[in-house]
Amino acid sequence: MKTFAVLALLFGLTVHADALDSLAVKNFSVGGFVDAYYAYDVAKPPSRDRSFTTQPLRHNEFNLNLALVDLKYVSDKTHGRVALKTGTYVQSNYAAEPGLLQNIHEASAGFSPSGSWWLDAGIFASHIGCESAISRDNYNYSRSLMAEYSPYYEAGVRLSGPVSPKATLGLLVLNGWQNIRETNGDKAVGTQLQIKPSDAVLVNWSTFIGNEAPDSAATQTRIFNDFYVQARLARGVEAYFMFDVGFQKRPTGGYARWVSPALVMRFTASPSVKIGARVEYYADREQVIVATGTPNGFQTFGASVNIDYAVSDNFLFRVEGRGFQSKDRVYPSSKGPRDTDGFVTMSFALSL
Repeated sequence: MKTFAVLALLFGLTVHADALDSLAVKNFSVGGFVDAYYAYDVAKPPSRDRSFTTQPLRHNEFNLNLALVDLKYVSDKTHGRVALKTGTYVQSNYAAEPGLLQNIHEASAGFSPSGSWWLDAGIFASHIGCESAISRDNYNYSRSLMAEYSPYYEAGVRLSGPVSPKATLGLLVLNGWQNIRETNGDKAVGTQLQIKPSDAVLVNWSTFIGNEAPDSAATQTRIFNDFYVQARLARGVEAYFMFDVGFQKRPTGGYARWVSPALVMRFTASPSVKIGARVEYYADREQVIVATGTPNGFQTFGASVNIDYAVSDNFLFRVEGRGFQSKDRVYPSSKGPRDTDGFVTMSFALSL
């Protein structure tokens, strides 16, 4: 019933897009996105929920990864956005949030206190990582392991703006690590610095510092750094080099560490066809982020290739194959745990 109500509201927002123009409210815009998929996992997980990646989530099933409708308001001094969503992405990433908060993709409002600087508050996309929850914005259909195990969204307040003609800075105070509802009495802080030395290169450094333990437990401060460089290497060839490193204070003392490097490339074969490729590694031996219950934790190599076909300016058909090799038997299957996994998936994505 809740999902039906959300879908009805999404449809209502779309239907009333023309009404906004009829009222001459020119600062408003309405948009949307639909991503339907089919995925087949070679491990055949018994629950049909795939392990360790949330997009795509379900095995051997046609389903909806994400359906989203958003309303934006933009003026010279104020702006805001309300975006609602549903799909298996929501099911997997928002299970800890209460009620209808699970269906809020973004709800934020902000104003410009000076020049090109903006102060925003509410729920918005994470300042960490170069991969969005919206598949059309990424070089690959599925998300990297580092994207899956860092925040997709956050709730708090953000001050952002230019510090030079080629650099922007963001300063954030947040409830925590991918949570809307607060889980303890502490707040987290974050930063984002982006430098664009040329039209072909973008350098990003994002940070997060906060205590993610409940109030009843000892403080477990998390310190996280996300680095990536986006570059246009040649005509029709683009790449991201990404590297994450995190530390978290152990209850017994000292700090546990996890790391994740990845390289993603995209090749333009024709105006309507692009090919994406990714290699990656994720190492969380002490299971700070990824709990496996195995001796070596989550230490995994991955690789993927996808072919994208742009049917039109607003419709993208994608096919991807992806494989994993882990140090331990961490992947559930119909024949018991295994140390390898892989899947193929296809996506039908429409931008409204």
